[in-house]
Parts: sequence; structure tokens; C-alpha cells
Amino acid sequence: MAEEEYGEAVLAIVDLVPEGRATTYGLIAEVLHEQLGRGGPRNVAAVMAGHGSLVTWWRVVRADGTLPAHLADEARQAYLGEGTPLRPTGAVDLAKAVWLPPDIHSSTP
Repeated sequence: MAEEEYGEAVLAIVDLVPEGRATTYGLIAEVLHEQLGRGGPRNVAAVMAGHGSLVTWWRVVRADGTLPAHLADEARQAYLGEGTPLRPTGAVDLAKAVWLPPDIHSSTP
């Protein structure tokens, strides 16, 4: 699979994340690796760094519920607007907000 196709697959999954919920780079990578046989969390992060502005990027976080510091303020405003559960630290409370990506070949999210 070409890099462009992998990127499109990442962004397609991000488009499915519901308002007020979040998923992780690793969860997206796991689904894509199972289905496409390639990629890891860093590959997903690279796609998001280059093309994340096209999607709801704040809904994809690190495994600890955080984003890079330079994105935190803008993401926090989105989280508050969407009602995303947050921990006192400001990180997404993944225990309450996690969304599991579907099988990319499935017709239902």
C-alpha cells in the first residue's frame, strides 16, 4: 500500500471518531496493521502531523490521553465544546472517552 493510501486510511478512521470521544494513535495503528499489514503509532502520528488539519485531530491522542504541548490549548477548547471527559491534568480521560476504531472493511463504525 502506498503512503498516500495509508494516510487516507488513517484520516478515514479519524473521521469516524464521534464528538466527545477520543482514540489513540496506537488503536488506529492496530486496526490498520491487522487489516493492511503495516504501520504503527508513529506512522499514524506522522500522517496526523502532515494532514491532521483536514480532520478532527484533537480526537486522536497519545496512550496517556495527551497531545503535544503546542496543541493542548486549542484541543482543550474543542474538548470543552464537545463535552469530552477530561482528567484534572487536562488530558482526555480515556477510561470514559475511548472510542475503538472499527474494522476498516466493516460497513458499521
